[in-house]
Amino acid sequence: MKDNKNDLVENLIEFSNIDGISGHENDVANLIIRKLKGIKGIEFDRDNLGSLAVIKKGKGGSSAPTISFTAHMDEVGFMVTEITKTGFVKFSAIGGWWGHVLLGQRLKVVNHSGEEIIGIVGSKPPHLLTSSEAKLVLKIKDLFIDFGATSKEELISWGVNIGDQIIPFQETAFQTPNKNRIIGKAYDDRVAIVAGIEMIKRLANTHHYANIIFIGSVQEEVGLRGARTSSYKWTPNIAFAIDVTFAYDTPGMEVKDTKLGTGVALSLFDSSIIANPQLLRYTENIAKKNKIKYTFDGLVGGGTDAGAIHLTKDGVMTMTLSIPSRYMHSHNTMIDIVDLSETIELMVEFSKSVNNKTINELKF
Repeated sequence: MKDNKNDLVENLIEFSNIDGISGHENDVANLIIRKLKGIKGIEFDRDNLGSLAVIKKGKGGSSAPTISFTAHMDEVGFMVTEITKTGFVKFSAIGGWWGHVLLGQRLKVVNHSGEEIIGIVGSKPPHLLTSSEAKLVLKIKDLFIDFGATSKEELISWGVNIGDQIIPFQETAFQTPNKNRIIGKAYDDRVAIVAGIEMIKRLANTHHYANIIFIGSVQEEVGLRGARTSSYKWTPNIAFAIDVTFAYDTPGMEVKDTKLGTGVALSLFDSSIIANPQLLRYTENIAKKNKIKYTFDGLVGGGTDAGAIHLTKDGVMTMTLSIPSRYMHSHNTMIDIVDLSETIELMVEFSKSVNNKTINELKF
């Protein structure tokens, strides 16, 4: 373990427990600022959509290249879209969800005042389903949340309103008996937020020529929106999206090299980007040189902030560094601290390696 494990665990739990679906990321941004405030030589900035930049200038001055590492602050969740006369809540997904992971689960409304009201997802009882209905994947539009209210007026009096954000409810994120493995909500993409924070801390007392920007982007889960505005405002020479990917190590999954504990996954492609080939090979060489554990990854479906970043202005050399995870876009995701630590190490060593000559060598 190349980092302080206790610090990583503490941050992983704290950032999992905080709430913030797309469009409601400000509490996450404020926690990042609190974690890094007081570190010498960094600056904070925000764009008009809400993305946060933590800027660590290098020794090269204004002529030095800029490297950005973007992790999205938002988590998948829901929004209150209707309150029925009898006091049930109908809701819409914010981000991608499969209806079957929701039945019988607890969700909480976080209202405009920050108050939490907890309910349970209900649907027609299985005893009343026809044989054809029982075979269907339930659609979110057919589900509802039961808070125990007897009327619309009663539920509203408790603080539930149209437009409130809805979050998967958990008591707290926690370590498994394995100790390296953590279970909690929102590790897509809070595990990468923790990586960015640790990278900035490590670079505080490290020589690096390039300017480094850690960006906490907003609204990734609904269309890479924060990546578009932030990469335009703080346009880098080289960019990485830091995100999660699938761990192919559970029953029923296709067998691939990327598993929990196998290190950082270098993403070859996804539905929105093909990794810059020169950057990919350079990054792999950094991993080899520093004995950092890595695999290669490719996603036929889905994408990351890299899909928007690489199309900024006249194009940016971009790729994704991925952290393996199990059960993403559900109430609980499992990650391994080993993979987080290896990702941080690669981010730090890459940052230390780049100068103007590097940029020229990587260009087409």
